[in-house]
Amino acid sequence: MLKKKLPGQKCKPPKWSTEDKTAYDWCVKHSVRIVPVASYSGMYVDKWWIDVYVGDKVKRSPYKYGVNQLWPKIFELYRFYYDKNMG
Repeated sequence: MLKKKLPGQKCKPPKWSTEDKTAYDWCVKHSVRIVPVASYSGMYVDKWWIDVYVGDKVKRSPYKYGVNQLWPKIFELYRFYYDKNMG
C-alpha cells in the first residue's frame, strides 16, 4: 500500500537561546506579542504571515514565511523589540 504524500510541512519547535528567552520575557511583560498566522486554512499549511501586536495595535508582515524561516524570524522580531527598548 502506497502512502499518499500530504501537502505542507511540519513546523519544528524553536530552539531557545538565553538571548531569545530574555527578549521573549521582556516582550510578554510589555504587551508585545508576535504570532504566526496560517496563510490559508486547512490541516497542512506551509506558509505563514507574522502578526505583531504592540498594545492594542497590530501589524501583519508583508511576506509569507516558510517552515524553516518562521521561527528564526519570530525570534528576530522579539530581539528587535527588546533591543529597541532596552538598548
